[in-house]
Amino acid sequence: MIKTDYLVIGSGIAGLTYALRVAHHSKDSKVVIVTKADKSESNTKYAQGGIATVHDLDIDSFEQHIEDTLIAGDGLCNEEVVRMVVKEGPARLQELIDWGVQFDENNIGDFDLGKEGGHSQNRILHHKDITGYEIERALLVMVSKTPKIEIFEKHYVIDFITEHHLKSVKSEPKADITCFGAYVLDKESNKVKTIVSKITMLASGGSG
Repeated sequence: MIKTDYLVIGSGIAGLTYALRVAHHSKDSKVVIVTKADKSESNTKYAQGGIATVHDLDIDSFEQHIEDTLIAGDGLCNEEVVRMVVKEGPARLQELIDWGVQFDENNIGDFDLGKEGGHSQNRILHHKDITGYEIERALLVMVSKTPKIEIFEKHYVIDFITEHHLKSVKSEPKADITCFGAYVLDKESNKVKTIVSKITMLASGGSG
């Protein structure tokens, strides 16, 4: 049995970012990341275009970005969520930069902002056409420098540990289910490991 404070399932931008945040926030906490392939293998790695965020307030604004997003969403967007994402975008971008992500610059040292479909301003920060690859690279470097984070590669999560797995817990089925960790298949040894965790974060992608 493996015990940890945080169990993160997935090694893309979401899982790695979460792992770094909790590791830096909680001094004594242990973080375990499990991923079904190599640690760098994720959809993040293959994302190309870039990150859209309001960078130059002299020519751009949050309201313009929000309006562009709502128009492109054609009525399917939750406006409250759009506003939150757009307004928090610059801070999250700075976080990536602080973690070592390198975005392309022009010949005077400013970010080389691109313009993509649906945007009324140049607001796309990118690293060549392999932005996701660069983000994944930088985050993995940061994780490697954080001793409290351990990555288990080639490990498949096969089930979450909940009340019905625990013989000591006898209760009627309820709507609110507690997650105590996960059963994980080590593909190389073909053995199932039990990882018990206080918090389990599922960050395995849209269809994961």
